[in-house]
Amino acid sequence: MARSETLSVRLDPQTRRILAEAAGTHEAAGASALARDILERWASETLAAQTRSGIERAAAYIREHSDGWDDEPGDFFPGIAKPE
Repeated sequence: MARSETLSVRLDPQTRRILAEAAGTHEAAGASALARDILERWASETLAAQTRSGIERAAAYIREHSDGWDDEPGDFFPGIAKPE
């Protein structure tokens, strides 16, 4: 089972109301579950973007310092942009 932590945040009344209203149309059990889903999705997307950025920086470094390598970093890191 995944370990989770509790995070308490203050919300203004309008945000709380919007979350409560939206939770009814979302597959979440209440406003706090919807807020958790939103935050977890954001964190996952942020981590993925950071990972992609790191891979692209590493590939650029390898391209710049290849010293005669014939390998293209994009062959090893699918999804990164190849230089034109």
